[in-house]
Amino acid sequence: MTGATSRRKGNAAEVAVAKTLERYGYQAITSRNARGGTQLGGDIVSDFPAVIEVKNHAKIDLAGWWKQAVDQADGQPAVIIHKRVKHTDPDDWWVTLDLKTLIRLLKLVERKTDAP
Repeated sequence: MTGATSRRKGNAAEVAVAKTLERYGYQAITSRNARGGTQLGGDIVSDFPAVIEVKNHAKIDLAGWWKQAVDQADGQPAVIIHKRVKHTDPDDWWVTLDLKTLIRLLKLVERKTDAP
């Protein structure tokens, strides 16, 4: 696969995730669109409570993807959303995060539901 084809495939996945987040009430745009074609930080610029790395690869490299996501998150919670083969709807894609991040996100939810 050429570099341009890979970028198009990745960008399409990022757009699909951003649209899905919007459907759930988050503000979201791909970082390429938000930054005029330059990709910095996570793949999605959003009010979602974690930095999002989106992957659309046939071969899974969780260790490498996780390192990239954590490096880009710069101390914020990080998640990887990766496309599943034969699943076009991002609702059916996988999300990878470590237990520490899951607990951080759940604590944020608890605080919001406990607030008066």
